[in-house]
Amino acid sequence: MSDMKVCPECGVPALITGLHEWLDNGDIVQKRNGRSRLVFIESENIDPLLDNIEDMIGLPIEHVVVTAVRRAVRSYVARTVPNDIRELIQKRELDPTPVAQALAEIPRIAGYGGIEFVAIRHNQDEDDYYKVRMLEPFSTPLASASIAGAAEAVLGGNREMTCTREFGDTYMVSVFPMPHREELRNRMRLRPYLHRRGQVELSRCTSCGGPMGLADYAWKLDRGVISSKTTGRRMVIMGPQELDLMFDELRRELGDAIDNVVVEAQRRFTVNGFYSIDEAPDEEGFRSMLALRGLGDMKEIVLNRRRLEMRLDNAALHLIVIGMMQGVFDSYMDTDSVVEWELSADGSLELAVSRRVAATNLRTA
Repeated sequence: MSDMKVCPECGVPALITGLHEWLDNGDIVQKRNGRSRLVFIESENIDPLLDNIEDMIGLPIEHVVVTAVRRAVRSYVARTVPNDIRELIQKRELDPTPVAQALAEIPRIAGYGGIEFVAIRHNQDEDDYYKVRMLEPFSTPLASASIAGAAEAVLGGNREMTCTREFGDTYMVSVFPMPHREELRNRMRLRPYLHRRGQVELSRCTSCGGPMGLADYAWKLDRGVISSKTTGRRMVIMGPQELDLMFDELRRELGDAIDNVVVEAQRRFTVNGFYSIDEAPDEEGFRSMLALRGLGDMKEIVLNRRRLEMRLDNAALHLIVIGMMQGVFDSYMDTDSVVEWELSADGSLELAVSRRVAATNLRTA
């Protein structure tokens, strides 16, 4: 991994800025297909969020998580590997091994952890397999499901996987042909992302053209780990659809109340101090921080001792953003609060957090 090309100015791997683009509306998209959106977020937030949701609803959700991630990653990889290459592999006219080995590099530079290709059998029958070793995965269920999704995109057909701990933080993932669960076959469909122009201006690296803010992160390519140089938090580049599809399915099964559950699960994690309002020096710094993460274009924010109000256009992972802002407010003000929000059809989020008082006509958690 030491020979992977990185920008001499900002230190970001060339594949990151080569495959992805930070737009003027607070979005990150795949360059080969501008309808594939991504986010750059703290990965240590994800498993606690999922655990909190499970605790609150009293039901396991890992099967929903795995299916959502697998489908989102399958879509991403299908747009990364050229169609003619995938067709030749699926017709058994091209050895899939070099592609499988190359695909292991993408999750590594995206912060998923170390991915080592182990073996592949591709005879287009039920005995086929694709095996990789994961080291320090950012999230065991999400990282292993992403491997299954990548295998589906390249090899074709539906796949399932097993993930077995070998020792410490090292796992063996085996992907094999298997029809998907019947009840999930026609559900959790990806929603297309539509670009809307914005006015976000991120400072750019003069060498690679990527956001200069990425220089604030350490890219430990040998381990597949990205971490903030200031907070030490681990980061990951992933598709928001991986979590949005999960929330959609839980909403279908449990009703609209799941939105309140997700917001509260995120608030509980945030209020313990993982995020701090002091991390953004001013309003413009906070706007840039959200845009660097691909979470949207913050148009306004107002904060005082009684209330926090924010408008975020092109909002990604809006339920997580709402819970995060409520948790930050509660922690900073040392209070209990109520949060209200509205999300427009075009993705504009308006939220208000205030000390616990009577609710208004807005949606409340």
